[in-house]
Amino acid sequence: MWRFFCLTLFVSVFGCTDAGLYAAGPGGPSGPDRAEFRGVVCAPLPAGESFPVKVLFALEGGAGVDRSIVGSITEAVNAVTAQFTTPYISFSVVGYHSIATGFQGSFVRDQRLAQAITQYASYQEAGPVSHRAPLKLAQSIISGDMQSGCRGLVARTRYYVVQVITSRDLSCANPAYNADISQACNSFMPNESECSACELTRVTEELKALVARYNAGEVTVQPVYVRTGDADVITRYQAAAIARAGGTELVETQPESLPTVLQALNYGSLQRELVLKRLVAMNRNVLSRNGQVLVDSDGDGLSDEEERAFGFDPTNVDSDGDRISDGVELRMGLPGTPGSLPLNTPRGCNPELDSDGDRLNDCEERVLGTDACIVDTDGDGLPDLVEHLGGSNPLIPEDLQDDDRDGLTNVAEMEAHTDLLSADIAFQKERGYGYSVKPAPPTVDGRACYELNIYNVTVAETLARPSPDGSGLTIPAGTNDIFIYFQVGRENDPRGNGIGSVFVPQVRFTAPATREPRGVITFTDDDFQLGY
Repeated sequence: MWRFFCLTLFVSVFGCTDAGLYAAGPGGPSGPDRAEFRGVVCAPLPAGESFPVKVLFALEGGAGVDRSIVGSITEAVNAVTAQFTTPYISFSVVGYHSIATGFQGSFVRDQRLAQAITQYASYQEAGPVSHRAPLKLAQSIISGDMQSGCRGLVARTRYYVVQVITSRDLSCANPAYNADISQACNSFMPNESECSACELTRVTEELKALVARYNAGEVTVQPVYVRTGDADVITRYQAAAIARAGGTELVETQPESLPTVLQALNYGSLQRELVLKRLVAMNRNVLSRNGQVLVDSDGDGLSDEEERAFGFDPTNVDSDGDRISDGVELRMGLPGTPGSLPLNTPRGCNPELDSDGDRLNDCEERVLGTDACIVDTDGDGLPDLVEHLGGSNPLIPEDLQDDDRDGLTNVAEMEAHTDLLSADIAFQKERGYGYSVKPAPPTVDGRACYELNIYNVTVAETLARPSPDGSGLTIPAGTNDIFIYFQVGRENDPRGNGIGSVFVPQVRFTAPATREPRGVITFTDDDFQLGY
């Protein structure tokens, strides 16, 4: 009973807060039909394609801007874009004078970028200069990218606005171009510099507020004041207002030094400490239903006996060949037996794609109503596949919900791999998965590491089945696919969309007592695939 209490305490606390030192579950494998896994895993380095950087250059130009300065700006931006050859960083280019023009209104890395920079170099707009115009356009471009992007990836994206300024802002003195300046800022008139600083601060704060609105990683605004000779104090004052609101410090430079200055800016990925938020294991070929262990040879969420009863093939995850698994079809009330019409593949999705890498293809996610761009649609730390196969709702966080009223929340049942619809307390004590996590020494670059032990994982004697990858190979009888998910996120943020990695070892079991590999199965950090 004490062990069961420990498991309950773990899932009720750890499931909603940051990970620390904990242990839960039965005292290790109690028989040959159980597997145990042990190793050290570290939080990933926040860099590369999983942590993209999107840079928007807002460049003052047009009539009245010295052509030599335009040449320096063009050279500097070309130097920066040529500096980065990795796909994790992309660029957008906006030119401005009285109004702002998106020469490249989305974030790209191809020839469109060079064309946009060339367009800026020949930009000829005239009129009073408005530094607020590019900030407003940047807000539109970035918010559009956030809304159209995958939620999980947007949450790890750093948006970096680099605004190159050569003269003072004249927005407040020209309401015909800037009709929506706030009343609060207009109240400073006829003091144009104070009105401008107020308005530039407000517009920059609106840009920064996109982070909260779309749960994005970060928006930073970096003004760079390019001056010839002595600085204009009003221009400096206005640019400094943008820097303060944008979370940076003003950078000043001469035209000839601009390429060096722009290259020296911080174009790094989102830098936030990542800590363990959820550790969960799942044997895809074993179901726990009403206090019983059921074999699911093809891993579609239906036991072999259920498949036969419904006319499905227990060795084929998709009996009717429409690329929607039998378990998804039955859950959503769709016909799924061979020869049934119509087929259930939705239009407008590609069943070949698994955008979030959670082992549900994009069309299956469409049918289930989950988000194909994020592995954990409801943000409770459990991957959508785990929730689908375990019978919980992947659209609603269930940290505090206990459908069967047995003392374990639905999330805890998913972690223990027990049935959330039956009060199976005795089964939980005997078959519930156990977890132990201890802090391990951090990496040299300071990333958190953990010593993990997952035990009492039931394995079963499955049927031989064709490989679902279309290779024509046969997966031997007794093969169990064990998924171990390692989910990290921001500290003290229980709903933060972090990033996960997954390790999928195979264990073969032949009744009554043959298991391969024998003993404790070990793993290292390199065994985990990042980015689900």
